Order: sequence, then C-alpha cells, then structure tokens
Amino acid sequence: MLLNYSKRYFFICVILFVGSIGMAQQQDTLMLLDYSLDDLMNITIESAAKRSESVVDVPASILIITRQQIEDYGWQNLEEILSNVPGMYHINDYLWFGADNFGIRGFFTSGSFSTMVIMVNGVTQREDWYNSFPLSKINVAVEAIDRIEVIRGPMSVVYGSNAFLGAINIVTNRTDEKSLASLALGSNGNYRAFGKVSGMSDRFEYSVNLSGYGSNGIREPYSKMTDFVNADWGLPQNPTSEGQLEYHRVFIDAWFSFDNFYFGFLQSHSKRGVIDYYPGYNDGHVAHIQSTSSVFGYRKEFGKNNEVSAEIGYNSFRNLLDYKHNSDTTAYGFNDIFSDAVDVDLNANLNPTTKWNLTLGALYRRIERAKLVVDAPNLSIDYVNLDAGLARNHSIQTWATYFQTSYALSEKFRVLAGARVEQTPGYTISYAVRFDPTNTYDYLFREGEYRYGQPYFIPRAALLYQVNDKHHLKLMYGRAIKQASIGENMDVVRYPEREQLRPAIMQTFELNYYGLYSQHAIFNVSIFQNFANNLISRTNQMENGAMRLYNTNSGELSTLGLETSIQLKPNQRLCSTVSLVLQQSKNMQEGYEDIALEYAPTFLAYGTFSYRAYKNFSVGFSGYYVGSMETYWHPDTRDANNPADNRDPAQLIADGARIGEASPGYFLMNANLRLNEVFHQNIFCSMYIHNLLNTEVRYPTTRSNDIFEKGTLGYNRYIMLNFGVRF
Repeated sequence: MLLNYSKRYFFICVILFVGSIGMAQQQDTLMLLDYSLDDLMNITIESAAKRSESVVDVPASILIITRQQIEDYGWQNLEEILSNVPGMYHINDYLWFGADNFGIRGFFTSGSFSTMVIMVNGVTQREDWYNSFPLSKINVAVEAIDRIEVIRGPMSVVYGSNAFLGAINIVTNRTDEKSLASLALGSNGNYRAFGKVSGMSDRFEYSVNLSGYGSNGIREPYSKMTDFVNADWGLPQNPTSEGQLEYHRVFIDAWFSFDNFYFGFLQSHSKRGVIDYYPGYNDGHVAHIQSTSSVFGYRKEFGKNNEVSAEIGYNSFRNLLDYKHNSDTTAYGFNDIFSDAVDVDLNANLNPTTKWNLTLGALYRRIERAKLVVDAPNLSIDYVNLDAGLARNHSIQTWATYFQTSYALSEKFRVLAGARVEQTPGYTISYAVRFDPTNTYDYLFREGEYRYGQPYFIPRAALLYQVNDKHHLKLMYGRAIKQASIGENMDVVRYPEREQLRPAIMQTFELNYYGLYSQHAIFNVSIFQNFANNLISRTNQMENGAMRLYNTNSGELSTLGLETSIQLKPNQRLCSTVSLVLQQSKNMQEGYEDIALEYAPTFLAYGTFSYRAYKNFSVGFSGYYVGSMETYWHPDTRDANNPADNRDPAQLIADGARIGEASPGYFLMNANLRLNEVFHQNIFCSMYIHNLLNTEVRYPTTRSNDIFEKGTLGYNRYIMLNFGVRF
C-alpha cells in the first residue's frame, strides 16, 4: 500500500527533524525584499555559461526564482514553481513517469519533459532512455531550494542536446545559512516533512537535505475524462481515480567541499500511481521511480579571475511500472526502463584582458546501459514479452567541445560568439520479442546499428548594448539540437529498411530589453522567433497493406512570440510581478499548414503579489492564466480492404481528426499566509491554499494517453499548514 510507504519515510524525516537540533549555523539567507531592484538587475548566475556573470551580461532571457519567493507564495513542489514561470505551461497526462510535462514558448512534446536541460547544483538530471528530465525523477523539495535559474533560449552550445529551449538550474547547496526542520500537513492526504543541516569552516563546507512528501492525487470520475469507459478494464461501476493516482516521494541531496574539491550526491525515489493504455483495477498501475546522481570535482582559480574545473559524474535511473490491467491476476505485467551513464566535464574560464573573456569546455559522456524490459501478455493474445536496448557489451558515447567568448567593443557594446561540436557515434541496438501464436514460444531477435553519428556544429551569437546602467538591449541568435534517444531509435531494428532519425534542430532569434525605472520597476520584454525542423513525430503509414507506426523526422514548426514582464517594488514591504505572453505557433509540416498547431496556447498571463504587513507577517498571491489548446490532429488511414482507397498523404491528413476535445482556458490562483518568529525568533508557520477559486483545470488529450478524449484533470483546491524551525 502507498500509505505504508509514506509512513515509513515520514518517520525518517521526523528523526532528522529532531536530530538537526544543535547542528545550527548563525547566518541568515539574504531575503528578496532586502534587495533593491538595482541589486536584482546585477545578480550573478553561473548556469548560462558555467561562469559567474551578471544577469544583464548574459545573452539569454533570464528568470531567477529566489528562496523568499518560494516562501512568500507557498509553492509546494517543483511543478507548481515552474507553472508560474512566464512562457511555461503545465500538462499532466498521468502516464508512465507520472508525466508532469511543460510546454514552453508554444512548443510541447508528449511524454516526459525533454526540451530544456534540468540540473541540480549544475549536475544534469537526464534519464537516458528517452533523453528526458521527468520531474518525478528529480523530486527536489521546495524547502531545499535556494534559488532556481531559468535560462530561456537555445543553450546547446553550453549544454548540448536537449537544451532546445534553455536550461534550468536548481540550487540547493547553500552552506551559509541556518539549518531547518519543517512539517506540513494538508487536505487530500498532502504531507511533507523536511530537514536541512549545513555548516562551514575555513576549509570545509557541507549541506544535506532530506524530504518525504506526497498526496492522494486527483479523485475524479473517469467519466469526466472519457465517455468510453470499457467494461474490459475490470473497474467497478462508475469508476473514479480515487486511490489510483497517489504519489509519495523521498529526496535526499548532499554537498561537501574541502578546499578546491567538492562532492555532490542526489537520491530520489517516487512511488506514483499512473495510467497506461487504460486505468488499472483496484489501486491501479504503480510506477516505482528511482534515481541517483553524483559528481566529484575540482575547481581552481589562478591569475586574475581565471578558473579551471574538472568533474566526473554518474547518473542512474530506473522506472519499474507494475501493471494491473484487469482483475485476472495472470494478466499482471510490468514495464521496466533503466539506464546508467558516466560523464567527464572539463572547463576553463579565462580573462585575457579586461575587455575579453573566454570559456572553453569539453565533455565525454558514456551511457553504459539503457534497457526496456516488458512483460504484459494481456495487451495482445500473441504477445509475451520484450527485451530491447543497447546490445550487450555496447555503449552510447558522446564527445563534445565548445567555446564561448565575449569582447567589449566599447563601454556600450559587447559582442558574443560561441560554438559547439558534438558527436554521438553510431551504436548497436538489440531487440528481442517473444510471440506465441502456435505455442512454440519462438523469439524474434534482431540487432541493428544506428548510423547517424556524424559531428554537429552548433553556433550562437549576440550583440549586447548597454544604453546606460539602467537599460540594456540584447540581440541574440542561437541554434540547438535534440538527439534522437535510444527509445525513439527502436525502429532501427523494428523496420531496418526505413530512413533513420536525425537530430531535431531549433533556431531562435530574440530581441530582449531589460530596464530599471525610478528604482521601483523592472521591465523585461522579449520578442522571439523560433524555427524548428526535423522534429521527431510518430507517423502512421500504410505499407504492404498493413498500417505501421513509425518515428520520422517530419515535424516542422515556427513560433513568433512576445513576452513582457514588469516587477514592481514601491517599498520594502511590497513586491509584485505581472507577465503577459502572446505567441503564434504554426505547424509547417507539409499538409498541416492550415491546421492549428496542438498544445500551443496563444495567450498566457502570470502574476504575483506579496506584502509584508508587519515585520513578521506576510501575505502572498500567485496566479496564472493558460489559454485554450487544441489536441493532436490524427491523419486518417487508408482502408487496406478497399483497393479503391488511393488517397494521397495530403488527403489522408485533410480527412483526419483531433484525438480529443480542445481544452478550455483557465485561471488558477494560489494564496499563502506566513508568520515568522512565532513564540521564538526561529519558529515560523504558514497556510497555503492551492487553487483558491477551485477552478477546474482540464489538460488537453495527449498522444501518450489518448483514451481521455475530454482531457485529463488537474488538482482541485487543497490547503496546507506548515510549521518549521531554523537553528
């Protein structure tokens, strides 16, 4: 039972809560309201170029989410935080990894989040079967977050594949702050327990975070998501999702440094109810998601503002999905995905002159293991099991080298250029499927080589213009790639005669303005144009009288967008932001030019408001509006039994239909009340209300879970009470 799981890890966190007493530090984190807006304009980040840079000098659109914002607005998990990032919008279809996915800048791909690189303390959190960044793998507790750096725009020069639309770095390793213990309980079975210990001396620093949290998930009749509840699912009459979509997560991360050496470690485990093919009976299908990442590195400064670093990292991921596809216990099955990878990263930050800086880097990554094992005999009369992935004694290797340099032409103008050369040589895939049409249990076994292994050149360039100290313009161009994953490359062995997949490509042109007015308002405006081609799409095609489903490089789209944000801070008590996003995305794939692009809202709006009413009491509101979205347009298929059906591909597309209903726009608001120094200066409490207006959130039907033609539902209103103490 999921409940037993949650109790076990709840007590671990309680032990840490008690044990952290006496492991105190004496410094507080500087809060956002203690900064002036002038200070905020000059905050430095390292994620954009793996070197310390001021926000105004970074050739990208930057958003920093601080510890105080998380505390003021009460956001409960990483999904809620990212839902409040302008340009990002949440879609959850409850598939496999518990697919909390995000569209960004009018671009969305079904499955797990894969269009931005996500890091924790600079360490990538990629899983290597689909090259994705599932949030149920990362699981960072909100109390552990010191800040989040969101870099929007193509970042493949620095981070390689997957940095299609940018990068996100979650920082949890601050050591110059007090230790913390907290406990939160709420409605709908929500709970969270957290503990942090940290400390520092002249040569040694450490930070350890531990958390356990969970929820009962949505509890809705399946009839609200589909009109086609099938009796073969083995569910009771009028079935609901109650008890089937619970999730419980455990997260621990640790960071240690001694002189110039450092070591980081992150371990997470999720147990999450999901829906796959159709809902499971009883307590449903359950995904067990485990992840480990670690890094050991050395960093050394020399000369004047010069630095070199070297680190080696390890990542391991596993998602074991227990199927319960009907009430016949012989039909139990599982879906097991696992991968292991190591990487070596070398970087040098050089400042040859006061006007010129240069960053050089090299990466070697080796995927040692990537495997999919399935045993689900109930999905087909003839189907018994599948074993696919990297062939034995083979690996996937990636080499990359890059540079990024900027030069000050004058006091007002700075130019930036960068390029990356990346290569993933071909590799061998094995594919074994056992069929049993004649009770012989014969295996179909194949091996195939993925051959698109040539080097790829990835450039970027920017012109930065400083009107004066308060107003800045950035004109930017960037190119990014997204390599086909081994999971997408299974067609290499399923259909070896077909053309193999190439990397998808994104090109972005962007003009960004960042300015301070009257010391009380920051304006941030971006106009961007994205062009993407070679996008990997699942395509139905008729072949020898049979319909086949292939992955192809057929996707092509463009997006023209305008993002505007204003941050107001009239005094030290009040801070608010308003952001508006207008975007027009168009499907450029042949035959789809006149069909509205799916999962691409044209209007988004975001707002926050926090007010420190008294020294120790604050109130915060956050909310966002997501416009309506269409679902995927599924082409029609030729009738194999009708020789007269000779429609060409364009006609098949025109005769197609949406896989589900359009999802309506919605506005969601959250509220948070926080009281510091309760009875004692180190004790705090808060009350958070998610979805204050109890808005129905309806996500559009995805291709991953197209049984829900009405779309899937988000969370209704729930309340959380949080108590904590700093030492």
